[in-house]
Amino acid sequence: MKKKEKIRLVLGALLIGVMVVVLFSINTGYSKIPYADIWSSLMAPKNPDSSVVLLQIRLPRIILALLCGMGLSLSGCILQAVTENPLADPGILGINAGAGFMVMLFLTLFPSLHIKTMVYQPVFAMVGGLLAAGILYGFSKRNGKVRPPYLLLGGIGVSAGFSSIMLIMASDMENSSYQLVARWLAGNIWGSSWHQVKVLIPYLLFLIPFVLTKMDILDMLLLGEEASMALGVRVEKERRILLIAAVALAASCISVSGGIGFIGLVAPHMAKRIAGVRHRVLMPSSMLVGGLFLLLADTIGRSLFQPIEIPVGIVISILAAPYFLYLLGRHT
Repeated sequence: MKKKEKIRLVLGALLIGVMVVVLFSINTGYSKIPYADIWSSLMAPKNPDSSVVLLQIRLPRIILALLCGMGLSLSGCILQAVTENPLADPGILGINAGAGFMVMLFLTLFPSLHIKTMVYQPVFAMVGGLLAAGILYGFSKRNGKVRPPYLLLGGIGVSAGFSSIMLIMASDMENSSYQLVARWLAGNIWGSSWHQVKVLIPYLLFLIPFVLTKMDILDMLLLGEEASMALGVRVEKERRILLIAAVALAASCISVSGGIGFIGLVAPHMAKRIAGVRHRVLMPSSMLVGGLFLLLADTIGRSLFQPIEIPVGIVISILAAPYFLYLLGRHT
């Protein structure tokens, strides 16, 4: 089989998988919508109740889960190449904690603001993520060059530091505000609306095409610093640019979905098994795997123990933790 045909087959199979999970998720929950009524509910609603459930509750939640899964997995894919560490992930490197700290600060300072001010949450999250990345970048720099092994070690410390600060802040919050923040920190896309989707899409429309133009650079970075420089890559400059782009991707998704971990770690590894290590195929495959995985986890979380919903971040952790331990044992 030719390489191009294999690429089309892999991406086509993943896309079909995403569509199947979307259809499954649409009809999963307390209120059932017959598959025969889905199209009519979208185009010419006969049953107002089904249309409200589909258009105002389930569809924005499904789209947000797909978008966040794609953004977080793509961020993880970039970080693993930039840090030269297969265990790199926005959560492990402290980016989630930094973004969470700033969003928590935002919610603490402006608890009574209208939901439309959610447009500022990604900005605060990016500032927090970049703050964490800046601390990490400074820590990992030795003799004027970034040493990738220090990034993972520093990330663990940065994550622990920001998490401790958030715990201290949470202890002094009102009960209602604390519950809101606790749900957000657990990773929860319950109550998603089209407003959250509209807030996230502009960031992804800019960042995803930008990082996709860096596919060849990422392939060359995998060859090592000396080989990359011999091929004309300005390693330090490209690392900084890619690190900022990965942080912005993760932070924008985290700002609307909460502290969802492991997607950026697990999805790229799953995609590598399917598509190989070349970023031209790996990056779109990681996005589809991440979107599919997060949507499936959210569907399980809201349907397994009805009417109780389990935050998607907890479901992801339960599903992905064994695979993380397997990867940890394999790469250490």
